[in-house]
Amino acid sequence: MGMSSYLVHRQNITRREQSTIYWVNVSLSLCTGVVMLLIAWPVAWFYHLPELVGLIMLTSLNFLVLGHLSQYQAHYIKTKRMVSLAKIEMGTKLFAFLCVVAMLEFTSLTVAAAILGLFINAFTRILCMIALGEKSWRPTWEFDKQTFFSAIRYGIYQLGSQTINQLRTQADALVVGKVMGAEMLGVYSLAKELVLQPLKLVSPVINRLALPRFAEKQQDPEQLKKLFLKGTLVIMLFSSAMYLAIGILSPVIVRILYGASHEQVYHLIPLMLLFGMLRPMGGLTGAISQANGRTNVEFYWNIVASLVVMAVLATTFIWPNVLYVALTLSISQVLISALAHPFFIKPVIGIRFIPYARQWVSVSVLFVGLMLLVNHFDLFVMPEWFEQWL
Repeated sequence: MGMSSYLVHRQNITRREQSTIYWVNVSLSLCTGVVMLLIAWPVAWFYHLPELVGLIMLTSLNFLVLGHLSQYQAHYIKTKRMVSLAKIEMGTKLFAFLCVVAMLEFTSLTVAAAILGLFINAFTRILCMIALGEKSWRPTWEFDKQTFFSAIRYGIYQLGSQTINQLRTQADALVVGKVMGAEMLGVYSLAKELVLQPLKLVSPVINRLALPRFAEKQQDPEQLKKLFLKGTLVIMLFSSAMYLAIGILSPVIVRILYGASHEQVYHLIPLMLLFGMLRPMGGLTGAISQANGRTNVEFYWNIVASLVVMAVLATTFIWPNVLYVALTLSISQVLISALAHPFFIKPVIGIRFIPYARQWVSVSVLFVGLMLLVNHFDLFVMPEWFEQWL
């Protein structure tokens, strides 16, 4: 529910307030675990799969640890101990992976082994974080009523934002499935997943790097503006280079990942690239709202962004073509990037539109121009060039 980013937002915090946030997060995590236990039987009954009961109950074990884990992780992010955090995560993931392999090899467990692997990863990670972290991070049995209500308000808005954002991300798939059928939905989903996959790696990194730096500067508006504009430009340059490479290599990537029978997927990818290139800006705007404690503005902005996406998607009922639906992803993202200024960026940090637009519009125009040249002169790297390896 956003308690970890709330801890980063609260730069100067007492031990009492810190402990309140900690126990609120742990309590919410335990409540989620109880809900998982309660829905295990109804879900298994609905799908006529009795074995789901045990698997869902096993999954609920994670919530015994996740509440503690997210708070310690927030401390590492707040104090900019990214290298230590990365080492802990890599080490515990490797250990959990080896445990899963051992369970698959020496026991009769299958799906349960993977679920236990998640628990082992979380449990060993929190042990390492406690051992290597500062003693002042450990909670006491203190409670602050004002901090409790402030944290809950912050968290509810952030949870709402994340929920709306997820629904918005899946809206196009619902339209494609309804208008064009399951087969075309499969092709579209493969192309979109390939475009989204790099974002799943990049977005958490952006948040971890940006959130503590924005939180530090929240009392210095001018420095915050400079940091945001610089961050936007750096992200756009990196993202454009990454997606330009994906676009040029898309025929080869599709052949390697999906096989020769799905080559039509790569025809959709160039139309989605601008969507992928601009989307990391959302991670930066999200980080700055969380760092400034303005998750309410983020929530209302996500409602506006969802209305924009739905309005653009509605035009696919007029032109029911999968290529056009792929293009609407990029059209929607351009509109969202522009409208983010009056509805989100200006209210939060007060940046004027021209300095903001200067950071991404020129990069986007250059990116589109290069992709048009690649498409016009057929400069894609083709899998036929590597037939002896593929």
